[in-house]
Amino acid sequence: MQFSHLTISLCLILPATWQCLADPAPAGSDLRAGHSHEGEAFNVGPRQNAFAIPGTGDVHFPIRSTWPEAQAFFNQGVGQLHGFWYFEAERTFRHIAAHDPQCAMAYWGMAMANWENPPRAKEFIAKAMALKSQAGPAEALWIEAQHRFHHSPDKNDLDKRKQMIRDLEHIIHQHPEDIEAKAFLACRIWQFSRLGIPISSHEPVDALLQQVLARKPLHPAHHYRIHLWDEQKAERALDSAKVLARTAPAIAHMWHMPGHIYSRLHRYDDSAWHQQASARVDHRWMLEQRILPDQIHNYVHNQEWLIRNWQMLGHASAALDVSRGLLANPRHPQLNAADNRKSSVAYGRLRHLETLEQFELWQQALDEIAQGDFADAADPTSLLPALRLRGIACFELGQASPLSAVVAEILALHERMKSEKSQAETTARQLATKEKQNRKAIDQAVAAAGKPWADRVKKSLELHAEMTAHQALLSKDPDISWKDIHRPKHVLARLRLRCGQKDEALRLSQEAVDAAPGQTLPLAARIEVLHACGDDKALRDAFASLQAIAAHIDPSAPPFVRINPIAATLGMATDWHVTKQPARPVMERPDLDTLGPKQWTPPPAPGFSLPDSDEGKLSLADYRGKPVVVLFYLGHRCLHCIEQLNAFAPKHQAFQRAGIEMVAISTDSWSDIQKSQLAYEAEGHFPFPILADPTLAAFQSYRAYDDFEKKPLHGTFLIDGRGRVLWQDIGAEPFSQPDFLLQEAPRLLKIHASR
Repeated sequence: MQFSHLTISLCLILPATWQCLADPAPAGSDLRAGHSHEGEAFNVGPRQNAFAIPGTGDVHFPIRSTWPEAQAFFNQGVGQLHGFWYFEAERTFRHIAAHDPQCAMAYWGMAMANWENPPRAKEFIAKAMALKSQAGPAEALWIEAQHRFHHSPDKNDLDKRKQMIRDLEHIIHQHPEDIEAKAFLACRIWQFSRLGIPISSHEPVDALLQQVLARKPLHPAHHYRIHLWDEQKAERALDSAKVLARTAPAIAHMWHMPGHIYSRLHRYDDSAWHQQASARVDHRWMLEQRILPDQIHNYVHNQEWLIRNWQMLGHASAALDVSRGLLANPRHPQLNAADNRKSSVAYGRLRHLETLEQFELWQQALDEIAQGDFADAADPTSLLPALRLRGIACFELGQASPLSAVVAEILALHERMKSEKSQAETTARQLATKEKQNRKAIDQAVAAAGKPWADRVKKSLELHAEMTAHQALLSKDPDISWKDIHRPKHVLARLRLRCGQKDEALRLSQEAVDAAPGQTLPLAARIEVLHACGDDKALRDAFASLQAIAAHIDPSAPPFVRINPIAATLGMATDWHVTKQPARPVMERPDLDTLGPKQWTPPPAPGFSLPDSDEGKLSLADYRGKPVVVLFYLGHRCLHCIEQLNAFAPKHQAFQRAGIEMVAISTDSWSDIQKSQLAYEAEGHFPFPILADPTLAAFQSYRAYDDFEKKPLHGTFLIDGRGRVLWQDIGAEPFSQPDFLLQEAPRLLKIHASR
């Protein structure tokens, strides 16, 4: 039976709220156990109360509320909106609504936190609209604008976006001193420019933001100036890059954003510093709030960009360290899965293989690929990147036979994909014919079924051609198909040089340097080419250019090791790369260690000591030294809970063989957990202990609890022998994929055994 796992993981990408019921829905009710009484939009999202967070931005957005603390929390929520910290913004607004259910602007805030998730935003703003009479005249304008945007009968998205811009302008016309309206108008103009409404002139938008900053120089609207000028004239936003982190230091994204400007200006060291800072702020929040890395929306993007910056700076070991961190992160079938291109595992694989190739770590690449974890057998396309790197490594190491074996594997994979394509098309044709569709509909169905496989067939064919070209290079075949070799231009320059084509090598190496200012690897390759061509003056100039950006290079990386003898011929010291970057104006920077840990750290698991069905007590301390899976379920009357227990029970011995124990914690009283035992029909008794937590104390300490609706939630946790939570799933539906956890748990336990 398949379940829809609307877990807390998914909630951080699609913010919302949910609740779970220990009892089944009342007779005659359509409400499913585990779903919120508030409506469908509340079934996923932040579950715990908000709290005051210093450092979310100097904003003031006046609202009406009967709760004295509402204004301070609302200001916090607006600051979180400005920092795109949407999940936490929704938590803050939900917290206000829990204390003052008649506060219309609390629901407006929830809608704003979900502007990219229209179905949920639509439901939230409908609640705000129903409470509009409780709001003031200025608040009503905000509510009406959002309601018009999400409930307009006009199906044309462009027209709705244009109307939203006009509505924000109307608020400014009515309230010229409302700098929050000006900030949000600038934000939407930029966001809508990526959705079909181009910005005809950036200067007026900047002038609008300058009005905000004139009133509050450290307003988080600096965020929008960075986005505004990022792809236009990045230097225009340098002043904002220098102060943005100071405007809202509690929000990791505000540490990340200056990196946009610094990367555009080829200041990769400054960009890398900010991305490290952002990651550490995120890691601290993960540890304090006990959430998994992929539960934070922008975290993976920040990390993969940090890897690219380290690559550009020539810091191989740092780039590999970050990519290993992404690969080590806990995986989850709904969020951190390989088929999600923006997940930790997908980006970790991509950037790790990329770094090994760029820094020519050939034997290390072969060894790591042989150990696995760079592909999924179920997805043949995922095999291609590792196959490609294996082939290139074999070529670079001069291993002709292993390279031929790789080419044969690629060809076999190509044939498999062709067969899968044909089978998918045949199945689609048979189904469409059976449904008596017309010829055009049948052809469309066949084309749709074959398209994904057609893309895979094309990629495998292209890779086969590339590896065949490498075979020709290795055998010194003069008839080389250079167009099939898809490697960086500076690498192609070295390959041309290897073939004695000095003029072509000079041209390509210069083009590579011109296209990548501030990057170390193209310059290193250029130095090799110039040395081979005997151009002493250009060689010295190239070395001087490399020295100016070499403060972070990894001197043990082969591209830099190779040019050490060249440096010696120029009379340069062996530590030629030890240089200091020129001083440039930046914000006053704290010690990175004060911001948070370098990598994700598993949080400590809360202790528990609860009665079991055998009239004894069992505590987490009893599992010290032994990993344990803990299942929180909502009592014997929760049918999908019993289905979860019945899914995990047959896997109990498999978990034990992996050295992992299992225990379940119920909302039932001690007497009622006997009924859960009886519900397991296989042997008349569950093979693992079931504990009673009728006070919900353990549920609350593990955050498997909805603070807003005072209801328990389903939770599944992997706790290692040192009492740390390595993996979790919390939500309105129970996690019922024991095979996934059985595969993931040993991987995580191995990674964290020595950490």
